[in-house]
Amino acid sequence: MRIVVRHNEVGQWWWAAVAESGETAAVSVFYDSRTDCMRSVAELKVEGPAAPITYEESHGGGQGRWAISSLIASGS
Repeated sequence: MRIVVRHNEVGQWWWAAVAESGETAAVSVFYDSRTDCMRSVAELKVEGPAAPITYEESHGGGQGRWAISSLIASGS
């Protein structure tokens, strides 16, 4: 299982839980900011299985990885 965080050209963020087979197991609602989306991912990771987080732009941008530390708000 991995969590894919997506962003589109109109500024919407969402995540999808993707199984090893490539099937989508769950999809979040749209969020207006990366921070709100990542907060939701952090909550999911507390309740769900350990899973790497992958960042993917839906409009053909590059892919990358975010470290777990990016889930922690600045100043915490």
